[in-house]
This record gives sequence, structure tokens and C-alpha cells, in this order.
Amino acid sequence: MKVLEKEIQLRDETRTAEQTKAANAQVLDADETAQKHHQRSLALADSQEGLNDRIDVVVEKILSLPNSDSFGKELALLSRVSELMAEATGILTRPETGPEAIACETEIIELLLQTRRIQPKAGGGGGGSTPGGGGGGTTEASALALVGTGADENAHIAERQVGQATGEAGRELPAEFRAGLDAYFNALEEGR
Repeated sequence: MKVLEKEIQLRDETRTAEQTKAANAQVLDADETAQKHHQRSLALADSQEGLNDRIDVVVEKILSLPNSDSFGKELALLSRVSELMAEATGILTRPETGPEAIACETEIIELLLQTRRIQPKAGGGGGGSTPGGGGGGTTEASALALVGTGADENAHIAERQVGQATGEAGRELPAEFRAGLDAYFNALEEGR
């Protein structure tokens, strides 16, 4: 989900805004520091609101599907994400870019990761000793293990044979040249 990636970026930007606020306080006067932080925080709130709008569109699209009733868990998660995004927008609007905002954004990320989990009953040509026996994992994996920006999120790693390439590269030199080069490099190492 692009929204997940954008939310992770938003959380990083929120942390940066908080760090910048502290750095600006040492250089600028209090009013100027507060004004710069408020502007940055409002920009972050706008970004959060845009992501919330995207989630609302996704929910509407799911609800318009003929089998939308089979997406109950996902709809519940996305509805909670939407609520938290509205809350995060309010926090950022105050302006607050500290632990409260970051905690709210982190909770959003965790819920978005839950909507991305690989289904344990999905077969496929995964690795292992049984052909086509992939997908035997659980949905209780660590959220950090599920993060990635690969092109195919549900790809399975397949075992394959890899030939040895060591010692095969480069041009073979005649023996008299190798002996001369060895002597040259030995002399360099000894400092002559």
C-alpha cells in the first residue's frame, strides 16, 4: 500500500520537525521558532489529512464490491485507521510533533501493516521440501518483518542452485609473470 509508505515518511518528517524545533530554539528567538514549527506542523497535518482521504476512498471502493461483506476485518481496520488519522491531523494542527503525534502515527502504521499480512492459506510455489507448499506461516509475524518496498509483496523465495565462480574470473598470466609480480608485491610489503 502506498498509504503505508507515505505514513512511514510522514512519521519520519514529524520526528524531524520535532528535532528541528529544538535546534531552532538554540538559534532563533522563541516567537520565530514557534512560527516556523507551527507552519511545518500544519503542512504535516495537511499531509495526514490527504492520507486519510485516500483511506476513505479505499473503504468506499471495498464497500462497492459485490462481495464486500467478506472484507469485514479489513474494513474494521481501515475504519480505525481513518479515525486515528483524523486524530493525528488534530494533534499536528495544535502544533504537536512530539511523542503524542509520533505514537498516533506509529499506531496507524501498525494497523496498516495488519491489513497487508500474507494470508496463511495461500498456496503457491514457495520454497521448502514440498513443491507448491509455501504460505504455511502465521499472521502473527512481527510487523517489522512485513515492511518492505519490493515490487511483489507476496513473492516467495525459491531455492535454486548457484554455481561457484571463485577463481574463474580474470585473465590467466604466464607463470614467469606471476612469479615476478609475487616478488614485486612481497618487496613492497617488506618495505624495500
